[in-house]
Amino acid sequence: MTFQELDACIAGSGRRSIAAALIAFILDALDDGEDGVDLDNFQGHTHFVRNNVTAVASYLQLHGIIQVLYYRDGAAKRQYESDNNYGRWAKQHYRPTQALIQLHRRD
Repeated sequence: MTFQELDACIAGSGRRSIAAALIAFILDALDDGEDGVDLDNFQGHTHFVRNNVTAVASYLQLHGIIQVLYYRDGAAKRQYESDNNYGRWAKQHYRPTQALIQLHRRD
């Protein structure tokens, strides 16, 4: 993946500001040693509408930019699932794909 391809994907989301902010937030978390970002944390910092964020996240996942994982809040140990097995109690967590990591860390 190139930065031009990433930019085209961001533009294709229809919500450029949300897509760009989400990718930046995920990469900043990666730089801080975290594996990804929770939707609640991202939304709390940006104040974007939840439905818009989840729609953009789905789009970015479909295009191989991020991975959307689900977990149930309040569990003793978080277990991430690629499918929503928790119904309406599921929380979303976003991680970069290997393609995005390679683009971010290229020399």
